[in-house]
Amino acid sequence: MGSDVQSLGYFLFEVSDLDAWDRFLIKVIGVERGEALAEDLVPYRTDDRAARILLREGPADDLVALGFDVPGEGAVQRLADRIHRSGHPVEPASEDEARARGVRGLVRTFEPGGVAIELCHGPVLAKTPFRRELVRTGFVTGEQGVGHLALRADDIAKTQSYFEQLLSFDLSDHIRCTLPGDFEVDITFLHVNPRHHTVALGTGIPKHLHHFMLQMGSLDDVGAALDRAFAHEVRVVQGLGRHPNDHMVSFYCVTPSGFECELGWGGRTVDDSTWNPTTYDRISDWGHQSPYRRPPKRRAELGERP
Repeated sequence: MGSDVQSLGYFLFEVSDLDAWDRFLIKVIGVERGEALAEDLVPYRTDDRAARILLREGPADDLVALGFDVPGEGAVQRLADRIHRSGHPVEPASEDEARARGVRGLVRTFEPGGVAIELCHGPVLAKTPFRRELVRTGFVTGEQGVGHLALRADDIAKTQSYFEQLLSFDLSDHIRCTLPGDFEVDITFLHVNPRHHTVALGTGIPKHLHHFMLQMGSLDDVGAALDRAFAHEVRVVQGLGRHPNDHMVSFYCVTPSGFECELGWGGRTVDDSTWNPTTYDRISDWGHQSPYRRPPKRRAELGERP
């Protein structure tokens, strides 16, 4: 992990219903609305930084940018030069754009699928500590960044090369298997710090983003969030389960924009001096089933297909 990129600093989503997202983020996930930094972006906090999730109003209902933390302006410029030499355009951002994202400076480029990659330095801290009102143990951030995401890659090899060759990500592992209905799964997991993966790449995703993940400090906090999701009538698509590769115990729910949010606990970390990438033949060791599935006997009684 000899990378100038240190971690994932923030997600930027364009959403059509700001009010629904505000309720979802605050009342279900348990994040905190930050102090407004610009008119067109609404910041939310998962720790003491001024912005970890940013919303702007618009029709996309999708991920539009990822902010990656880089240790200083010089490191940002080195990365920008490397990316420019590779043939990818790099554009400077204004001071106002940086301020709106809670950083002191940034440049912007684009990954092969079209999502903006914003290389940032100088994260700004909020004026007050993060309030752990719903998530008592807080979110796991720090050197591991805000979380992870599963990104659409129409050409996995090309997108993997972009992250590895230009941003110095490393391979964590793969999951390759066949799900019921003969649905082929081929996911590549990449890391840039001790978090098992910051970016997962997969095909067959209708939006740029399949899901984003926030990690909580305890399993109890994840369970409480699952209860809140049901209480607020948020659709839970996968109940609690455990992934074989990152060991995360988590559930998945649908955001107001249609892509998913994973909330988890217990993710393993990577030590590059001993890590050996492998390929797994399943998505989950256990669980991650739809909570709305009827037991097989009841489905048979109703004449439903398995």
